[in-house]
Amino acid sequence: MSRERGRRKLMLRLPDIRHLLANVTNETLGEMFEAYDLAGDALDRFRAQSPWEDKLIAEYEQLCREIEQEVTFYCTDR
Repeated sequence: MSRERGRRKLMLRLPDIRHLLANVTNETLGEMFEAYDLAGDALDRFRAQSPWEDKLIAEYEQLCREIEQEVTFYCTDR
């Protein structure tokens, strides 16, 4: 379930490779999809807290960007 949510989130964030993400099924990408979903959920929670935890928000924004880059590289460098 978390993997599919992560896949859908990445498909929205990475429209240039959406077609690749839609059809790929392997364990490596599945784990990246799941990690992206979990990191995105955590980021949403941190943003909803008051007061904001700026350090955690920045850390998780960076983590999401890194996963996006990793997924892009994995999908386009094969």
